[in-house]
Amino acid sequence: MLISLKYHLLTWYNQLQNHRKVSREKTHYQASKKKSISTIRRVDNQIIPKNSDEIRLFAIMRNESLRLPYFLDYYKNLGVNRFFLIDNNSTDNSVQLALSEEKVHVFETKDNYQNHWFWMEHLLDTYGKEHWCVVVDIDELFSYPYSEHLSLQELRAFLESRNETAIRTFLLDMYSDQSVVAASYSRGENPLEMLNYFDKDYRKISFSFPDRSTGKSYTFEIFTGGMRDRVFGRSNPPSILSKVPFFKNTEGTYLSQGMHAINGATLSDVQGVVFHTKFLSDFITEVEEECQREQHYGNAFYYKIFHQKLKETPDIQFYHEGSVKFENLQQLVELGLMKTTPEFEAFAQAVFIRKNNMEFLY
Repeated sequence: MLISLKYHLLTWYNQLQNHRKVSREKTHYQASKKKSISTIRRVDNQIIPKNSDEIRLFAIMRNESLRLPYFLDYYKNLGVNRFFLIDNNSTDNSVQLALSEEKVHVFETKDNYQNHWFWMEHLLDTYGKEHWCVVVDIDELFSYPYSEHLSLQELRAFLESRNETAIRTFLLDMYSDQSVVAASYSRGENPLEMLNYFDKDYRKISFSFPDRSTGKSYTFEIFTGGMRDRVFGRSNPPSILSKVPFFKNTEGTYLSQGMHAINGATLSDVQGVVFHTKFLSDFITEVEEECQREQHYGNAFYYKIFHQKLKETPDIQFYHEGSVKFENLQQLVELGLMKTTPEFEAFAQAVFIRKNNMEFLY
């Protein structure tokens, strides 16, 4: 009897202590977030309609004038209706380029980039609730099986027909068969014409992520490995090659920092990729700068790993005999980097036939 009572009292005490800890952390998080988002200033003056049918894209940028024009065109063609971009201390003309576009809303903050997920959470809460949202970096191009024929609106229709609210993707590091220094790129071009190789090998592991809306953690299966581990070595924490770039932003859904995991969503069995176009020639300058700023994760933890390798091999080349040249999306399905289902195959075929019939009529 006494042992049982002691056990229950100890259990109750531990639960109380944990509740107090979570409460303190949530209070600190809310205070920090409030302070950080107070630094955000809206720059554009375009009207933002209340239209929950819009697919809205959210991204944070800094000195992205090289990639931004193609990025905007790519996602407009894919089906994004409206863009919300947060600029953080750009010294180039990224803001001016964004402001010249219709349905592109621009915000600025001079705050430390370490607080960037406060900004993203704020914009998603303010402009993305009940919307299907695309959340990506400017050097990321989201794709999925048959995306050359299927728009985001059509992908959304398929997911909603199955009560699914998010799609998982593989972050595919793309690189050239030349050295990084030689991987030059002109504004407005498709970066995949230069960065057209990738590694096909990867591992799956379970990883814990914080849900800052509840103060609790959750486990999510991630991808790791690929070129990142082969060239720069395994790290702890690992390089996370998982992204959740497309989801319905409903109450109770939380997208974790970096878009690497999501809580409170129903994931589709269909899997896409995010083509990662970081490894152009400007990668070297970016690494140097971010190592000095120390504002990315862990005081630029991953950038310092990149920097050390670049010091050892200034003319570094990511291509090796096991590299795979990108051909088409079906190739990625066959390699298991993308995934489809019989239901999605039937859906895509039906859409394709309908579109062809409409073209024939006109």
